[in-house]
Amino acid sequence: MLPLDSFYLRDYASWKLEHHTFLEGIRNCKEVYERIEPIYIVLNHLYGKATNNEEFDDDLETIFRFGFEHLNNHVAVLKIYYDTLFQGNIEEMRKYGEPLAYLMYIYELRIDLEQHGFDSNLKELNDIENLIENSIMERRDEIHQLRVQLNEALKKVFSQIDYEYSSITDIYVEIAENLDIYLYEEDDFLIGKDI
Repeated sequence: MLPLDSFYLRDYASWKLEHHTFLEGIRNCKEVYERIEPIYIVLNHLYGKATNNEEFDDDLETIFRFGFEHLNNHVAVLKIYYDTLFQGNIEEMRKYGEPLAYLMYIYELRIDLEQHGFDSNLKELNDIENLIENSIMERRDEIHQLRVQLNEALKKVFSQIDYEYSSITDIYVEIAENLDIYLYEEDDFLIGKDI
């Protein structure tokens, strides 16, 4: 059971207050926000359960702790990019949301590689990361080329180390589904005549 007065719960509540404005701002930066949204939604769901004094098993506690650590790290990196590459301008950040999401993916991949005993300081990752950062700094509009080059770099990396990678974002989408949290609800359409 995860008690309500747990350090992680209090820390998460404080963290949400501290980062609320920033998180609201990046909601409009769709590609970037999609990298953290499933984690944030799962954490909010579990936090709500905890504040209602519902019991947690060890798995839910692990999901909460890991997700919070991951979300905190991602937001810290996003804030660095926000301050350095975009000089605190959320509209500029929004314009380069897709390449910024690529940088976040690379950051997450590096962490995962290290956690599984692989070297994350790979030439292909370093080169594509530098290329994306330079493209953003110079405000170049070359998203198609970046997408192609990122895919090529990732193919090389994964073939070199023979590793199958699942992003934390994808894992938390699955966790959300298992918790009956529907992240991507679709509207039902009736085709044909109304009955």
